Amino acid sequence: MTFWNLKSDSAEPEDGVLDIDGEIVAEAGWFTPDGACIARDFRKALDQYRNVTVHINSPGGDVMAGAEIYSALKEHRLNGKGSVTVIITALAASAASIVAMAADRILMHPVAYMMIHNPWTFAMGDAKELRKVAKTLDVISEGLIGAYAVRTGKSQDELKKLLEAETWMSAATCVEEGFADEIIGAMGASASALRPVAMSMKAHGVQEIIGRMSEETEPDEQLTRNTELPARSLGLPTEPTEPDAMAANAVPDPGLEAIAAEAAKRREIIRRAEIMASVYC
Repeated sequence: MTFWNLKSDSAEPEDGVLDIDGEIVAEAGWFTPDGACIARDFRKALDQYRNVTVHINSPGGDVMAGAEIYSALKEHRLNGKGSVTVIITALAASAASIVAMAADRILMHPVAYMMIHNPWTFAMGDAKELRKVAKTLDVISEGLIGAYAVRTGKSQDELKKLLEAETWMSAATCVEEGFADEIIGAMGASASALRPVAMSMKAHGVQEIIGRMSEETEPDEQLTRNTELPARSLGLPTEPTEPDAMAANAVPDPGLEAIAAEAAKRREIIRRAEIMASVYC
């Protein structure tokens, strides 16, 4: 079983659905004679369809295998055979992110992520050989940066910094930075609005909890009414008085203590609600 699976769309048989699931690997030696057949098989399968929807959930893998899929999808578009839509369901990292760059449109689920970084490899040999490997990796990086640049419009320097930092991006960041077009279910919200909306939802969550508590109890008004009743029944002054006079007239009352305890309890509930609303995933 390969890491990709291309089949007809059940609703539109002329269209294809490509699933890229798991690690992108150079199966059977992608560049050996058998591997070349695998690459040709992918292109032949792709040629059977018009529009193609690509679902990606992959940590990446072999950069050349990913490049082959990218090229085939790109050619499919440029040759007018049909459109290519990528849907990132969970993760498009490393080589899988390059595959995504071939699409006309890139959609991401709200919980999907993308990661881009410099290519790496295992190497052994003397200093001369290791320097040669390093130069080869630099050349490959240039190719990756080119694919990201065409998609995002970012400069090579910007992208080089992102790759060197091994950059992880949420769906909102991908849309904002040009690595994706839309968040599925976002109802057309602009990228710049997504982060403020998230923070606003967080803040409104706290206010909603506090508001419900206020509607149920009206703490200040309720507390005022409750404190007036025992004061009047005991002949205590209801208007503010000097501290000494109040102390002289003070009479211990279980009702007042219960009201004070209830008010303190509600303040603690509100405090905990604010803390809980600040923890989210």
